[in-house]
Amino acid sequence: MTDNKSRIYCYECSGDSSRNNNESRKHQKTILRRSMKLQAIKILGGKCSICGYNKCIDALEFHHENANIKEFKLGSGNTMSWQDYKNEAEKCILVCSNCHKEIHSKIGYDYTKRD
Repeated sequence: MTDNKSRIYCYECSGDSSRNNNESRKHQKTILRRSMKLQAIKILGGKCSICGYNKCIDALEFHHENANIKEFKLGSGNTMSWQDYKNEAEKCILVCSNCHKEIHSKIGYDYTKRD
């Protein structure tokens, strides 16, 4: 076992060969981030909270309704703990890319009024 307290992968997932291979590490982080996003999407209902879109998880995004409580951007590319990611996702509504753009441009949807 390692003395590094910030270890995010088990030895099976990041043995000596993968720790020395930067491409392998990037791939592992991509898998981890996608898995965390998928779990957060499930927690938030699995579809756009405005239009119901659910075909592609890459088109689903997290929108902080209250920017004042936002600690970090979920799509920042940083790898954090699942608990931190989950806590931040729970401050959001799940929206598709199109609805998210409309929210930010204030066209067609008043996100202060939810069903």
